[in-house]
Amino acid sequence: MERRGRARQTAGLVLVCSLLLASVSVGSAVRAQEAGGIQFADAVTTEQRGDVAEVPIRIGDRRYVALSVRSPNGTYDTRVRVVDADGDGRVIVRIDTFRAGWTADESTAYAAGPGDRLTDVDRRTGRLDGPLPERRYNLVAASGSESTSASLVLEPGTVGDATTATIPADRLAGDAATVSSAARFETDRIAAGDHAVVAFNVSGIGGILASSPPGANLVYPTDSTPGATTTHTVGVSVDRRTTAETISVRYADEGAPQRLSRVDADRIGALGVDTDGDGIVDTDLRSAVAGVETDRSGTAITIHLTREVTVDANDTLRVEYRTTNPVEAGTHAVHASLGDEAVADGHVVYGLAGRGTLGYGLDLRFVAEGDETVVAPLAAVDYHYTDDRLYVLVNTSTLSVGQRYSVGLIRWGSSPVGDETLAAGAGMRITERQVTLVDPTPDEPFVVAGGETTIRAETTLAPTTEVVVEVVGDSPNSFLFRQATRVGTDRAITARFDLPTAVDRQSVTVRVVDNGTVLEQERGVIATESAGE
Repeated sequence: MERRGRARQTAGLVLVCSLLLASVSVGSAVRAQEAGGIQFADAVTTEQRGDVAEVPIRIGDRRYVALSVRSPNGTYDTRVRVVDADGDGRVIVRIDTFRAGWTADESTAYAAGPGDRLTDVDRRTGRLDGPLPERRYNLVAASGSESTSASLVLEPGTVGDATTATIPADRLAGDAATVSSAARFETDRIAAGDHAVVAFNVSGIGGILASSPPGANLVYPTDSTPGATTTHTVGVSVDRRTTAETISVRYADEGAPQRLSRVDADRIGALGVDTDGDGIVDTDLRSAVAGVETDRSGTAITIHLTREVTVDANDTLRVEYRTTNPVEAGTHAVHASLGDEAVADGHVVYGLAGRGTLGYGLDLRFVAEGDETVVAPLAAVDYHYTDDRLYVLVNTSTLSVGQRYSVGLIRWGSSPVGDETLAAGAGMRITERQVTLVDPTPDEPFVVAGGETTIRAETTLAPTTEVVVEVVGDSPNSFLFRQATRVGTDRAITARFDLPTAVDRQSVTVRVVDNGTVLEQERGVIATESAGE
């Protein structure tokens, strides 16, 4: 009886253990299934209204996922389908919150990340009056019978402060997209040839910047409001040397200004050749205007000159004149020519899309604060938007030394992403590329001690610029010491040398060389005996 009882206990233990193992196995399988299920990378994605929101979704071994974006009040409901084309188990859906909801083609508001493919966009609600409003949106991702949810929160966009900084001339390739990762040194005094960067703390403009900027069009109306009397700015670039006595601008019928025939010599605000691409006229031709003629259709004007003018390859002829916009908004074709040469085809935009140089009420302007007039505000700048900052890169190599310039950003109250006008700006003064020797004091001649000696200089060059300091003996077959060094954060240059001690009153020259150009040169002597005096 006792043995039978123990056997019964043993059987019970085996059964319990089997049940426990089965429970553990089932639990592990459930957890494994959950781990491989659909899941948003973030439970809440927060972005500013008008920016592009990125929504990463982990989908495991599924081939595709359907994402729904819905407002709780039912005014917006769009569903997209994204294929994991590279099979990495995740997809990224980009939502342009500026375009979403109010564009005729909702597919322009959605995109897939690298390695993924967007295959379908279905907006199930009517068009909104503007971009997606500020609020919380429900996100639902589904594939087959599985689904999961998260939230997208849109907050108001902002325009904060602006700062000016410099970057050495050799540290960028002139591309604003590389500015955010470069070391910048805040200052408003920029040496000609170094990079000037104005950084704006701003958000909610990413969707606007996805479009081509109106300020870079062939014709740009300063005020794009239909029916407004304003200035039309034209920039005609040529790829070969062109000589002409006439300049013509022809608008498409619907895009022609009203009463174009009223444009005469008095309404021409600027006319000339921009030889260096900074938007400023270098060769003024206004005095050469003989008259302005309008064709019979009233869609084209021709400016006649008293003499032939030449525009070289890569130069730009710029002209401004006052006229009145047509009464309807829209984008229209424009053609410009110099003499009989068919030079350029482009566009002009009227209405909200053309408001501001960047469009939709966003206005970026480069301005000269002195006698110079910037005809084309975007010509001297490049810009890049990332991480709620707009970096504006200014080409200083063509700007005038001693002149002050500024870069301003305005988000007009007419913008679809805000009804309040907000602005920020920062200035800069262009200085010569200059080095001044301070130790030894550059007397005539200066005296430097033999042995270990430190040469110090001050400069206008951007910090971290590499320069070469030379100490050269002036006698035949004498010494030459060269040392490469970088400008310090305080714009100081320091170089240490072990100069000869066996000579006295040896004539020497100290030079500081920047990219092959001598910026400072002073003559002096080595005086070993008087070094301590």
